[in-house]
Amino acid sequence: MSIFFYCLAYAAVIAFVAIAVMRIMGYLKKPQHLRWELYPVAHESPERARYGGSYLEDVDWWKSEYHRSFLGALKGFLAEALFLKATWEHNPSLWVRTYPFHIGLYLLLGGMGLTVLSAIGTLAGCENFVVFCTFITVLCNILGFGGVLFGAVGLIQRRLCDKGLRKYTTNEHFFNLALFAVYALLGLVMCLAYSAWDFALMGNAFIYGMLTFTVMETMTPLYVLYLLTGFFMFFWVPYSFLGHLFMKYFT
Repeated sequence: MSIFFYCLAYAAVIAFVAIAVMRIMGYLKKPQHLRWELYPVAHESPERARYGGSYLEDVDWWKSEYHRSFLGALKGFLAEALFLKATWEHNPSLWVRTYPFHIGLYLLLGGMGLTVLSAIGTLAGCENFVVFCTFITVLCNILGFGGVLFGAVGLIQRRLCDKGLRKYTTNEHFFNLALFAVYALLGLVMCLAYSAWDFALMGNAFIYGMLTFTVMETMTPLYVLYLLTGFFMFFWVPYSFLGHLFMKYFT
């Protein structure tokens, strides 16, 4: 049975990458049917970005070489990605729900990355490095699962109760939020049932098995349910609306 879950894990990772690449390539091949920009444009020069200007102000702008501001674009991206700046400024009541959700996702992704590093550290025999990564993973898991659960439930409530937002809400929105809520709840239950440290070690062992093509000796039913939910998310996220995780780069 364990071998089946490892095969499913490989398939989930491959599917996530393949679907993401397909969506990105499909987008890049499409013609630009409409020119539109949201001002202020972050990658404009600092002089124009100050007042929300654009290179289109120049006479015969198409005859001159256009210079993008990398630092301006990076600053705009980080402000939006790390703090959801636009949501805070224009919809604070939504921000208090969606910000914990997004930060929770960032922490869980970070914890996942640290789990991979822990497995690599185990292969290299670096015990102190593994302990350090596991400790940070525990913090990421607890805060991440808590943030995602709080945010997902709050966003479901907001979409149900806000008449304006309800008009633009589909069943998929509710399904996506409920999926993340269930995943986060399972993670928190795992942290409580087996201790957050043991749960992190289980993740280390599973990834170690993926890297070395060996299997964990035992898997509890609760951990199996947690894994199955996670695998499904790997298949579903790049295909659904949640694909804005990587498609937002193009906007």
